Amino acid sequence: MAVYKIFSPWYLVGFTEGEGCFAIIITKHKTKKTKKDACLCFEIELRADDRPILELIQKRLNCGRIVMLNYQRYGWKPHVKFVVKKQQDIFSKVIPFFKQYSLKGKKAKDFELFCQAAQIFRKKEHLSEEGINRLLKIREFMNNRRPISG
Repeated sequence: MAVYKIFSPWYLVGFTEGEGCFAIIITKHKTKKTKKDACLCFEIELRADDRPILELIQKRLNCGRIVMLNYQRYGWKPHVKFVVKKQQDIFSKVIPFFKQYSLKGKKAKDFELFCQAAQIFRKKEHLSEEGINRLLKIREFMNNRRPISG
């Protein structure tokens, strides 16, 4: 039996609570009608010596990629990041996984907002200025931007 088949889904949930991030990324884009591009992203970043953990997570979710990050200029050790940006993988793998194995901590709020944003993407509303503005409003309450009481 492969290692990832016995890798507990709850381990991934706990890991995500501590090290994961659900994000809405909005960037400038010269050729888009709104001059902005948006995507959903799920990621987990660790020190490079913990890469095997990210490889197990990648196998468990059956998607995403692992990228090397060099923080040498900050005097930090190298890091690796597991990233899922492919929208089909977000919709068919990441969201269903965390709906089945629900988060319990503050990341649960981020995931809930992430799912709201996913609905905007599914309806292709992210391609309009109004949709981008709705995504920006949702993003105001995610991750480090969320008020402590919220």
